[in-house]
Amino acid sequence: MTEFKSLQDRLDKGDVVILDGAVGTQLQEMGVPMDSVSWAAAALHTSPYTVRRMHELYVKAGADIITTNTYSSARHNLDPLGMGDATRELNLRAVMLAQDARDKTAKDRQVYIAGAISGFGLVHGGEAERALHRHSKPRLALTENTARAVLREQAEILAEAGVDLLLLEGTGSNTHRRWMIEEAKGTGLPLWVGFRARVDANDRQIKTGYTSPDLFDRAITELMPLGGSALAIFHSTISDTTSALDVALSHWQGPIACYPEAERHDYTAAYHDHNVANKVPPAEFVETARGWVDRGVQIVGGCCGIGLPYIRALREGLPRSVPGERRRKAA
Repeated sequence: MTEFKSLQDRLDKGDVVILDGAVGTQLQEMGVPMDSVSWAAAALHTSPYTVRRMHELYVKAGADIITTNTYSSARHNLDPLGMGDATRELNLRAVMLAQDARDKTAKDRQVYIAGAISGFGLVHGGEAERALHRHSKPRLALTENTARAVLREQAEILAEAGVDLLLLEGTGSNTHRRWMIEEAKGTGLPLWVGFRARVDANDRQIKTGYTSPDLFDRAITELMPLGGSALAIFHSTISDTTSALDVALSHWQGPIACYPEAERHDYTAAYHDHNVANKVPPAEFVETARGWVDRGVQIVGGCCGIGLPYIRALREGLPRSVPGERRRKAA
């Protein structure tokens, strides 16, 4: 394989980089059942070859970065399944499945691997936090020390296995994002900090998570200096992503990623109707993404429901670089 510059070099140069799309819902579409406790993590045990095939398809679709199936594979999500002792093995397996898919499929270009870490299942007390897991079986609340320990363990395993960066995906409060950053930065890997953003229906302010009162602008200024090298707006609606981008551009000078979700309601194991149509078709999504790139967004992909057809459309429809005056550098 031809040698290429690092991912950071590409970003510094102004390249537009295609991130892959949904992991859980793509596996679901490929016939893998999701688990109400561990979401897609159980597939690492039950369906590893389907996981590898999913990565291969994303590479063929044009993704420059593929994401490990580790969003929900930290120890506290595997313990209820009786697989806590396999935490190391399953997280190593997740990285190696992605590496195998890349090595088999990406013959003439560089494909990078992002190790996903999230706040999934980090219930630490309070009904608001528990509400975030309303589709899951009841969980025991974790102490801060325990939560930090499982996040640190996963980050270290993913780093040892050879991921190129850690994707810290926070759908809840800033408390969880802080823990993820502080426990992952010891790996020395680039940390892409993910924020689920929403326009609050009551006051129209941009806030984080599903129910968190945390303001997005304050979250950026408080958390990104802790070690973030790129800011990601993820698992948000496409329209809320566009609104949140205004705030991100005003408060962060480094690279920005946008990978929204499709606003569907068949994501969890409680829903089995996989024929629900996405609200926004691929062509319309690409048109919106072009507007993001024109404003300086360099990393574009998808989350729940935004699968292979969307990544193919992004590869074909986005420019290869952002406008020169829009290039951004990591802090």
